[in-house]
Amino acid sequence: MTADEAFYYSGHSNESDPGDLRRFLDPLPKDPEGILEAVGGLVLHKAFVEPAGIVCPSDSADDAESRLLPEMLRRILARDPGSLDKTRSPEKRLIGVCRHYALLACSVFRHHGLPARLRVGFADYFEPGFWDDHWVTEYWDGDYWRLMDPELTPSVRNHFGVAFDPCDVPRDRFVTAGSAWLGLRSGRIDPAKCGVSTLGITGDWFVAASVVRDLAALNKREMLPWDYWGIVRNMGPGVMVTEEAAARLDSLARVIAEPDPDWKTLRETYDREEAFKIPAVVLSFPKGVPIEVEVDG
Repeated sequence: MTADEAFYYSGHSNESDPGDLRRFLDPLPKDPEGILEAVGGLVLHKAFVEPAGIVCPSDSADDAESRLLPEMLRRILARDPGSLDKTRSPEKRLIGVCRHYALLACSVFRHHGLPARLRVGFADYFEPGFWDDHWVTEYWDGDYWRLMDPELTPSVRNHFGVAFDPCDVPRDRFVTAGSAWLGLRSGRIDPAKCGVSTLGITGDWFVAASVVRDLAALNKREMLPWDYWGIVRNMGPGVMVTEEAAARLDSLARVIAEPDPDWKTLRETYDREEAFKIPAVVLSFPKGVPIEVEVDG
């Protein structure tokens, strides 16, 4: 890693910057294992709420729509003003999705001056035989980029039978979106087995959108999992990915598929390609209904 790349990923993005709440991140650990444990005590995936019989406050219904870290922290602190290194009871956590675990962990790494970024892709450890849409944190350990899944708390690992180290997720268990797209194009991955298993959402269009979101994350724009823009803005169930779009996505996927993609190339690709760059307004589906959302640049 070059000094410029390390500086880039050690600095906050628009989404990860805690702003005037940065002092609340001071007590949180600097080591990956500690960060994973701390984040797991502050965030709860909304899919776990009902099965566990957890009763959450009414104002948590739109937690998952939190885009920026300060909004996430304010919600957590409003339910329990104690230090963030204190594990909250489930109903007092931010009720989000995998992206919120990953963004908080990434923010803590960056707060301590450690290079980190989000990765968008697919995990095979939630539903057997299926590649589920998933977001994780990727951090630099001094020699390599390693994948961390902060959603994998001890209870979650036990429930899903996960035996690997969540601070070093094997890259054959979580594949980045670019790798998934190339696998789909080669026939190695079935598009019908790639998407959101719990919602029955699958298809090459979904993987295509994930490729664009992963490029954005690599350029420190950590969007929401249901945001669409540019080349994938109008993609959805029943919409065929054109050969022209597929060819452009092939080129993009080859840039970002490697564990350590060339930083300058992925920065230049994002900056010059309007088809991939985030505009001022994105199409978002926070509750399954499309809305236009203005996003900060």
